[in-house]
Amino acid sequence: MMQQANDTSLIITTYNHPVFLEMVFKSILGQQTMPGEVIVADDGSTAETRELIERYQALFPVPLIHSWIPDEGFRLSMSRNVAISKAKGDYIIVIDGDIVLGPSFVRDHVLAREQGCFINGSRARLSEEATRKHCATLDSRFTVFTPGLRRPMTLLRIPWLHRIVKGATGIDKIRGCNMSFWKSDFVAVNGYEERITGWGCEDTELVDRLYHIGVKRKNIKGLAPCVHLYHYPSAENDATHKTNIIIREETERLRKTRADKGLDQY
Repeated sequence: MMQQANDTSLIITTYNHPVFLEMVFKSILGQQTMPGEVIVADDGSTAETRELIERYQALFPVPLIHSWIPDEGFRLSMSRNVAISKAKGDYIIVIDGDIVLGPSFVRDHVLAREQGCFINGSRARLSEEATRKHCATLDSRFTVFTPGLRRPMTLLRIPWLHRIVKGATGIDKIRGCNMSFWKSDFVAVNGYEERITGWGCEDTELVDRLYHIGVKRKNIKGLAPCVHLYHYPSAENDATHKTNIIIREETERLRKTRADKGLDQY
């Protein structure tokens, strides 16, 4: 019998990539422990994504919610804030729409969660050619022996490893594509900073503020295996990215604890 973590919400970010999103959905349906709900944080995708979500809503054993904002540029922070404002769970797991989950992914985040901490996990990476092949067949199953994987050993589930290998701290090697936190901590720092638009810094700036209120990072080496599907790098606007860096540096320098433009709008 499938277990369910009713107090946990899984948030998936997406933008106009329904094939990837379907791969993610298939991996969620294979979870050993289902979250209480799944919310798609959609940054303005077209009807194709909406139709995919509607099709899978009939297949999911838990609510599958489509949280959509208009397409007005790269607004990841806003799309996540709006989605999390709708979340009923006390605990939030955030993934990107190109992260295919191993069967224990949700279960591992739930088992590893700890008061006063947020969790950051790792991922294996799939080559461009292998990604095309898996997307063509919608095969969401991966093992350490899957051709085309970089860092395949991250798919090995070794529950005790995270107690020995503590990994990075602070913003070093932060991966917002595999992260979880208590919603109360997220509310306390006012969510993602929506002044950050375009590519980069939204995750590291959030982590800075979590550290400033005393919430520490917990890495989960050997747990929550997942695979990052290949895609071309996001277009980076130099001017926007420089602005994002300035905002993050300001947060660090002033030891800010709340986003200026954040979750409290919703």
